[in-house]
Amino acid sequence: MTNAVSSITVTYNPDLDLLSRQIGSLAHQVSHLIIIDNASANIDAIELLVINFVNQGFSIQLKKLDENKGLGFGQNRGIELAKESNSSHIIILDQDSIPSPEFITKMLLSEKVLLSKELPVGAIGPVYFNEVSGEIYPITKYYGPFIERIKPKHEPVEATFLIASGCFIRMSVLEDVGLMNEDLFIDYVDVEWCFRAKSKGYLVYADPEIVMSHTIGDNRVSILGRTISVHSPIRRYYLYRNSIFMVKNKSIDFGYKLREVTFNILRLSIFLILSKEKKKYFKYSMKGFSDGFKGVVGKCPYTF
Repeated sequence: MTNAVSSITVTYNPDLDLLSRQIGSLAHQVSHLIIIDNASANIDAIELLVINFVNQGFSIQLKKLDENKGLGFGQNRGIELAKESNSSHIIILDQDSIPSPEFITKMLLSEKVLLSKELPVGAIGPVYFNEVSGEIYPITKYYGPFIERIKPKHEPVEATFLIASGCFIRMSVLEDVGLMNEDLFIDYVDVEWCFRAKSKGYLVYADPEIVMSHTIGDNRVSILGRTISVHSPIRRYYLYRNSIFMVKNKSIDFGYKLREVTFNILRLSIFLILSKEKKKYFKYSMKGFSDGFKGVVGKCPYTF
């Protein structure tokens, strides 16, 4: 049991089997599990699941929101509750991510080793694999507009940014860097926080010795030898809108901005071809670009 760590999971209509597996793995590793629910349709079943674990003696706190207020909002409410419980660290998880049995122990050890080298550790993340396909996702590092995809080996690797799920952060770092950006609602919340942390002098690392099941995107397809994520039309609204936010953000590296602009054009072209809902996809995409330039934030106001 690691008494200083709280886990934070934001749920929205979760798969109950996956959520149960996640809680079952974490319950023996952390002192406090926090679930922030964004008005799920299956909230009654989530409550019953939580009650079942509480009756087994585990410390789980479920906070129900009256509407879907987004990923960043939910994560921040969880961070606040973790702070109230005097946690020294948090681990953020998506509702479909399953940490390994020694996940937290390995995170703490990895952090200890990195800090002993006097490295300014802002956050540590695992290496991810797709439980369905068996695909191991590479560690990514940006050099201007170019990206290096590093195959996992043994030592922790500095990354440009970390995926939120599995992100292990000291509370003291959060107090210095600040909370997640709630305005983004979903998508780029993790990327923006990592860039903000780096602007404060911190580095983020991915540790290949720590692995976790995680699915990126609604689907994955292969284009010209590259595997890319496919998202729903409404997710493309957030991706394009928040991408423009990143391009306009002064704390973001110019090279990353250049890459975003270039690949936004390519993504739009590719997904207009691949999408089975081309009209809806195009409308959400255009609104995303437009609202990004206008500075519109929060939940998507459109239904097409």
